[in-house]
Amino acid sequence: MSGARGPRRPISVARAMAEQARGDRPAIDPVASITGMMEGLKGLAEGLGKLAETAKSADGEPKIAFGYAVRTMEGAVQGSSMPGFSPSVQPRREEPAAREPLVDVFEEAEAILIVAEVPGVAPDGLTLTVREGALEITGTGRARYHRLVTLPCTVTAAGMSHALRNGILEVRLLRLEPGA
Repeated sequence: MSGARGPRRPISVARAMAEQARGDRPAIDPVASITGMMEGLKGLAEGLGKLAETAKSADGEPKIAFGYAVRTMEGAVQGSSMPGFSPSVQPRREEPAAREPLVDVFEEAEAILIVAEVPGVAPDGLTLTVREGALEITGTGRARYHRLVTLPCTVTAAGMSHALRNGILEVRLLRLEPGA
C-alpha cells in the first residue's frame, strides 16, 4: 500500500511492543515469541525429515536433501537429511569458539603487568605461556578463552607470577632490562 510519502514500511518489533503497551492489548512477550519461532523451525525440520523419508527414488536414495544450523552462546546445533541422518538422532553440537578476553597492559619500572578478564575460569583451567615476545593466555571454564598478548619489551619467563580472583587475571612479568 502506498501513502503520500511512498510505500509503507513494516513496523518494527520494538514499536509494535510499545504501541501494544500503550493500548488495551496485552504486551508481547519477546521470550515467548522467540520460543514459538524456534518450535516452529523445529517442526519444519521434522516435517522436512519425514518428507525426505517418503520421497525416495527407486534405488532407495532420498530425492530431497536439506540441513540447518543454529548458533547460540553455548554452541551450534546442526542437522541434515543427508545419508546416515535419521530424524530420531540428536543433532550434533559443536564446541563454541574460544573467546578473546579483554586485556590491559601496564608498563612498570621493573615489570610488565597484564590484566585480563576471564570469568568462570578456575586456577587449574588456566595456562600461561611466554614465547617470542608475547604472552599466551588460555583458559577453560564456563567458556573457553584464548589470547596472544604482544609484550612491549623483552621479559623473562622465570620471574612470572600471576593471581586469579573473581575472574580477573593479573600476570606480572619481570623486564629483562629493568628501568628500560
